[in-house]
Formats: sequence, C-alpha cells, structure tokens
Amino acid sequence: MMSVESLVRNELKQRVQASSTRQRYVDPPNMISLAAGDPNFLLPEYIVEAVSAAIKGGCNHYCFGDDPELKEAVCAYYSKYGYTAQPSQISITGGGSPSLSQAYGAILNAGDENITLDPSYGGGQGLMRYLGVKNVIAPMKMVNGLFRPDIEAIKNVITPKTKSIYLDNPGNPSGAVFTKKELKGIADLAVDHNFVVVSDETYTEYVWAGKKHEALISYPGMEDRTLVCMALTKMYAWAGMRTGWIISGPNMAPYVESSPSGSVSWPIQKGAIKALKEGYEYVEMMKNEYNERLNYGVKRLNELPGVTCTKPEGAFYLFPDISGTGMTSQEFGEKLRVEEAIRISGGTYGPGAAKGHVRLSMILPLSYQKWPSWFKVTKDHCFEAAMDRIEHFVKKHTK
Repeated sequence: MMSVESLVRNELKQRVQASSTRQRYVDPPNMISLAAGDPNFLLPEYIVEAVSAAIKGGCNHYCFGDDPELKEAVCAYYSKYGYTAQPSQISITGGGSPSLSQAYGAILNAGDENITLDPSYGGGQGLMRYLGVKNVIAPMKMVNGLFRPDIEAIKNVITPKTKSIYLDNPGNPSGAVFTKKELKGIADLAVDHNFVVVSDETYTEYVWAGKKHEALISYPGMEDRTLVCMALTKMYAWAGMRTGWIISGPNMAPYVESSPSGSVSWPIQKGAIKALKEGYEYVEMMKNEYNERLNYGVKRLNELPGVTCTKPEGAFYLFPDISGTGMTSQEFGEKLRVEEAIRISGGTYGPGAAKGHVRLSMILPLSYQKWPSWFKVTKDHCFEAAMDRIEHFVKKHTK
C-alpha cells in the first residue's frame, strides 16, 4: 500500500505526526479561556460599514499590489514612532503570523541561524524547521520582575551563520518594552555581524506605565536591517479579518515584496484604511479596559500563596511566577484546565528562562465593562469569575 509520507515534504512529517498524537479535548460548557490572544471586543459600526460599503461599491475583484491608500495610511500611522516610510516600503500581509512568514521567507536560506529570545512568542519557530534554519536560543534576564533582553547573552550565541534575530517589542509574554539602550545594543550587534532584526511590533498601541515604543528601524545602520512586522489583530480586535504589514528599508523592500505571501481581500483593506485613519478613540477605549484588567489581575494574583506577578510595561498579558506553588508551568496549566475549567498558556514560550511562569491573556472583560463583546459575558463568565477559580485552585494546591 502506498505511503503518502513518501510524497510530502520531510519537514512537515514530524509536525503532522505530533499533531495526530496530541490529545484532543472537548471543552465543558463552563470553560473559560485566558489562552489565545483573541480580543473580546466587537468592531465599531463605522469600520463594519466601511467593509460593507466596499463590497457594495464593487471592491470584489483583484487588488494587485494592494490598495495604495492602505500603504499610505500605514506610513502615516507609523510616523508617530519617529520613522517615515514611503508606500513602496510597505508589504500588506494576511496578519501577524503571515507577516513573520513573509519576512523570514525574504531573508533566510537553509543552513542559516536565527536567534530567538527566551521567553518570547514562538510563532515563527515551526517555519524555521520548514526552511532548514537552526533556531538558536538567547535567554533573557529578570529585572524588577520582568524578562528583559540580555545583550551579552545574545552576543554569546552569534556565529558566522547568524542571519537574523526575532524580537517581540512590546514583549509577548515578557511584558517588556525595550529601552533605547537595549535597542542600541541589539542594533550594534546587527551592524557589526551583519544580520537582520525581525521586529514584531504587534502591541505598540498597548504600552503602560509611561513607557514609549521606540522604532528600531530608525536607528543608525538599521533601515535595511530591520523588518517591522505588525497586524491589526490586537490593535483593532481584528483577529478574524487577517490584516497586517511589513515595513522594510527602501533597498530591502523589493525582496520582501517578492517573498511568497497571501493576499488580503480588498473590502477588508478598505476597512483597515478607515481604522487607521479614524479608529483611535476605539483603540483608547480598549486600552483603558485592558489597563483595568491588568491592574485587577496583578492585585488578585499577588494575593495568592506561591504566586508573584509584576504588571507588564506593554501588551495585554500577565506572566506570573507560579513556581512557589510547587508545580511546573505545564502541571499548573493542565490541572487548572481539568479541575477549574480555565484554559491558560503554560510552558510554551521558551525552553528555560521562563520555567515556572504561565501566561494569562486579558481577553475576558471585567463584569462592569460595557463595550460589546463577541461572546456573552455573565457573572459566571467574566474576569472576576476566572480569577475566583484560579484562587480556589491555587489555595487548594499550595500549603
């Protein structure tokens, strides 16, 4: 009998086999998820109307090269971070992960090495295996309760094969907003060793405690060594509408644009234009609600035995240290799911530095928050209820 495996790409075999052996769960009706970063907010009506009007107005066809007005809107948006791109430097993508895939596809060859910080978002690591690229880990360091980039640790893993480094700034799940000193240290290494920085800047709108997002692409020597990957997924609660972009230097941009990618439907691009031009009141509303959730979650977690949690500087995740409970990250997450019907992310953000930490996504509203949610919010399905279950779980398992 013919084996299909003889017909498929080698790098996919391990992924499919791992997926097929992974245990599948059927969630109970009372399951609460604080796992995936899929915001709960509904889009404001004027953005919905922009998409609808585009469909009714005939934007149902190919949009070769993408809508030039959207590229101009991206340039205008990003200029607030001190870097003004030209529309020719913008590649429109189908969201955050496609932005990373297209960026890596433009620069990496089999045998290259990519540096990833630990902990960090792992969205591109599967692609590394697919491309035949070695992913090298550089541990972050703990400073005042947050994981921060360690320039010496990065320097120590650079080799002649180093082609790129992945940064998520603001950090997911670290919560760090990189300082000018940290970014300069990374930029100096990139220039000295001639590698590219894939800068995932998905959470730039969600920066707390008076911090400010800095654009690495504006640093000396970094314009053609930085690929800025962004998406509307978090910025406009747009996860299902799949829209993002890459900003690259003028000499790098033609190669990024030529990298294999998918396209974004024309009506969705019209909605993105509306959002980028007029949607900041909506963003501020979301930011205020996230900030309230973060403050509430930090307070509740720090009241629990064996748990410590620092408020992040950016993004909308909490990354508490639960090692004092005596459980590993994986144990904590699995037992919490089974015993309390709470789903979180545990132990998936790096092999070492973040052991003993779990990630909670602030995608569930507090009971009194009023912006419409795409799922029903009740007294038993709100952030307070989730924290009550986590408190019950921790106190049961921690002496």
